[in-house]
Amino acid sequence: MSRKDLTVLINTMEAQRVENVLALFADVELTVSRPPRSGLMMLTVKDCFETEFHLGEVLVTEARILFRGCEGFGMVSGEAPRRALARAAADAVLRCPEPTEIQDELRAHLEQEETMQKTRLAESAALIAATKVNFDLMPGA
Repeated sequence: MSRKDLTVLINTMEAQRVENVLALFADVELTVSRPPRSGLMMLTVKDCFETEFHLGEVLVTEARILFRGCEGFGMVSGEAPRRALARAAADAVLRCPEPTEIQDELRAHLEQEETMQKTRLAESAALIAATKVNFDLMPGA
């Protein structure tokens, strides 16, 4: 799982699922190297002519966690300190080169969450597709 996928996955989890991720680390020695803090970040986007411009500022929460000498970084949108800690802890654990039991548990948990989110997205897309209107104004043309 890429770092970008991990961020999207944790950023879109329900709050209880984020708490479940944090509960995985209850018996793991983690060090908070930078506690969660909120700030503003400039959002830069490209227009249709591929020219970058600053759309505005976005509220983010960031945190850093150490696990066996590996530092994990978590930045999520909004005021979400628990979500930022979960993202940072997951990043630190997955970056660790030594295989650990917590890595396997975390990967299994994240894969289950990813499957659930994909299922919900497919169900939502099916409901939306059912409302599609065919504007065929000239039959037989």
